[in-house]
Amino acid sequence: MSMISTSYSLRRRMLVRSALLLLIVFVLLSIGAWHYAKQAANYSYDRLLRSASLSMLEGVHVTGANVDIDIPYASFEMMQLSSEDKVFYRVQGPQGNFITGYENFPLPNQSLGKERTLFYDANYLSEHIRVVMQRKWLSEPEVSGWVSVYLGQTLNARDQMRNDILVRSLATLLGIMLLVLFVLWWSINRALEPLSTISKSLFTQTSFSETPLDKTSIQEVAPLVDAINEYQTRLASNLDGMKTFIADASHQIRTVQSATQAQLDIASQSQDLSQLPAHLGRIREEHLRLTRLTNQLLSHAMVVHRGDTRIVEDVNMESLVKQLLTECVRDYAHTEIEFSYHCDGRIGSVQGDWIALKEAFRNLLENSLVYGPAKNQIDVSLTQEAGHVNVIIDDQGPGIPQTQREQAVQRFKRLTTRKEGSGLGLAIVSSVVESHEGRFFLEDSPLGGLRARVQLRVGES
Repeated sequence: MSMISTSYSLRRRMLVRSALLLLIVFVLLSIGAWHYAKQAANYSYDRLLRSASLSMLEGVHVTGANVDIDIPYASFEMMQLSSEDKVFYRVQGPQGNFITGYENFPLPNQSLGKERTLFYDANYLSEHIRVVMQRKWLSEPEVSGWVSVYLGQTLNARDQMRNDILVRSLATLLGIMLLVLFVLWWSINRALEPLSTISKSLFTQTSFSETPLDKTSIQEVAPLVDAINEYQTRLASNLDGMKTFIADASHQIRTVQSATQAQLDIASQSQDLSQLPAHLGRIREEHLRLTRLTNQLLSHAMVVHRGDTRIVEDVNMESLVKQLLTECVRDYAHTEIEFSYHCDGRIGSVQGDWIALKEAFRNLLENSLVYGPAKNQIDVSLTQEAGHVNVIIDDQGPGIPQTQREQAVQRFKRLTTRKEGSGLGLAIVSSVVESHEGRFFLEDSPLGGLRARVQLRVGES
C-alpha cells in the first residue's frame, strides 16, 4: 500500500480552485465589460456628433455660384452637452474648396465613394479626436456636387462615460463573484459535512466496536458508509475467528506440553531402567506432535495472511506439483512409501499465490504420509477439463468415512478413527482453496484409501 507523504485539505483545495476559476471568469467578463463600455460611449457620442453635423448641413445654401453656410445655434448647443471637450469643424464645397472652420482639419485617408456618413479617429492640435464626416448633395443650375461637413470632438467626455460604465460593471461583477464564492464556501462545507459526521462516529466507537454507522440518504456518501460497515463486519468476523483460533491453539499446545511433562515426570520417577526407552519413545512422540502442531499453526497463520493480502500471479501447476513431489520423494527416500505422478496433457496456469498453493498441497501429501500405512502408495495426478485444473492425491490409508468428511476440514477437529494429529492440515487446504475460489473434495480412492481433489479455475491468458 502506498503512503501519502503530504496531507492536504479537501475543503481548501476546492475553495482555491473555485476561486481561481472565478478569477478567470472575472478577468474574461472584465475584458468584455471594457469593450462594452467603450462601444456604449462611442455609440452615444457618435450619435451626438452625427446629429450636430446634420444640423450644420441644414444651414448650407447656394447664392449664385457660391456655397454659403449659416451654422445653426442648435449645433453648438448639442455639443455643449459635453462641456469638457473641444469641438473642431471644417466645411468644404463641391470641388473640395474650403468654406469655413479650421482649414488644416485632418481629412480621412480612405476614399468616400457614395457614403454620406463616415466616422474616424484622428489627431489634431495635440488632441485625440473623434470625427464625423457628413455630406449633402447639391443640385443647382450653377453648383452641383457634395458639400461636406467635418465635425470633430475630443475624447474626454466619452472616456469619462466609458470609465463610469466600466467601474459600475466591475463593481457589480465583483459583488456577484464574492456572493458566488460565499455560496460555494457554504455549499462545500455542507457537502463535506457527512464526512465530518462519519469521522465523529468512528472516533466515538471503541477499538472493537461492532456497531455499524448510521445509513445516509446521500447517494455519493452511501457507498462509503456501506464500505466502512462491510469492513467493520469483516474485521469483527476475523477478530472472532482469531480469538477462537488462539483459544484452540493454546488448548492444543497446553495439552501436548502437559502430556510431555507427564511422560518426563514418569520417566524421572521410574525405578525400572528397562522401562526408560519406552518412556523416551513416548516423549519423542509427544515432541514430534508438538513440532508438527507448531509448524501447522505457523502454516495456517501464513496462508490466512496471504489470503487476506490477495497475492495474484501466474502459477504453473505442473512445475509446482513436480517441485513439491520431488521434495517429498527426497525426504521419504528411506521409507517404503512409493510415489507416482501422472499429468493428463498440457495443464494451464492458475491465477493465485504460489506459496499458499504449495503449502496446501504439501499438507495434503503430509496428511497421506502421516495417516497412511508404513508401506503406502501415493499417486498424484493432474487433469484439466471445462476450464478447471484438478489436482488429485490418492493414498492407501484408512480414509475418512463419508459422514465425517465435513468435520475433517474444520480446525482442530480430529477424527476418532485416526492417529493423533493437530487437526489443521485439511483446514489449511480448505482455507487456501476457498481464497482461490476453488473447490475441495474428499472422496474414496481407487487405491482403497482417501482421494483428495482440488479444483481450481484456469487463469485467463
